[in-house]
Amino acid sequence: MTGDTLSPLTREYFDRLAHGGCFPEGLPVVSGEAGREETGTRVRFHLLIAGAVVAEARFQAYGCPHTLAVASWLAGELAGRRRENLLPGTPEDWARRFEVPVEKFGRLLVIEDALRDCVAKWPPDTPLPGKAS
Repeated sequence: MTGDTLSPLTREYFDRLAHGGCFPEGLPVVSGEAGREETGTRVRFHLLIAGAVVAEARFQAYGCPHTLAVASWLAGELAGRRRENLLPGTPEDWARRFEVPVEKFGRLLVIEDALRDCVAKWPPDTPLPGKAS
């Protein structure tokens, strides 16, 4: 019998997978994605925007447990972040935190690309809800 190859933190986030899914239509949401299922990893983030900050984030992903755990954790870290400071750390930071094997590091780059796609699609002058611009 082989042991669990996931770190305790990765196992915790993978088992729980909080922040999964998407938001209902009609809400101020910015979505970004990267990767392809054919290559083993695809990640999409949905950011519910309140003015210039993320009110809440959700994710959808296809990939290994490390990919899903890191995406889940990141979605929880995005609330309160601004467009210009969206990424909490780097893929290297995430790899260390979740003890991601070096051969899976490219999957974290896909996650980073999905977040950068959100930044690219987020209008720089997003008005506060209910206020005229």
